[in-house]
Amino acid sequence: MLRFVDRFEEYACAAMLLFMALLAFTNVVVRYLTTMSFAFSEELLVNLFVWITMLGAAIGMRKGAHLSMTVVANALPRRYQKVIAVISMVCGGGLFALLLAHGVGLVAAEYRSQMTTYSMGLPMWWFGLAVPVGSALLVIRVVQAGINELQELARSGGDGRREVAGKA
Repeated sequence: MLRFVDRFEEYACAAMLLFMALLAFTNVVVRYLTTMSFAFSEELLVNLFVWITMLGAAIGMRKGAHLSMTVVANALPRRYQKVIAVISMVCGGGLFALLLAHGVGLVAAEYRSQMTTYSMGLPMWWFGLAVPVGSALLVIRVVQAGINELQELARSGGDGRREVAGKA
């Protein structure tokens, strides 16, 4: 199941990015050749950018590509590294769980008020779903990253210290 989610995140981001690039390019060409432009394009591009940001953050978390400060943690004995990994997992998961709860409230408010986008007239909650969906994926990815970190620490031998390893 998670393998499907992994691929869905990547393909959805790629498709949205391709669509955004084509739409922006087309809008520039139309504006250059005529005096008109696609009024809806800016609104759609901004909303799709939010989706790509949330899905991209989840992909980055899954691949271990997010920036982290591990100098102090890596200098500590293994048992303290495990404590830091757990604290990091709890804090990250808690942050995205709060964002998930806020996003659900936001989408519910947009749905109840029947808000629509200014130029396209589409329901705002369609685009607002990016926050709770992305946050739910990020909670899952933070837990996955924490478990992977703990497993890596359990496998590391020697003096309990480990090298900084880039994951991609």
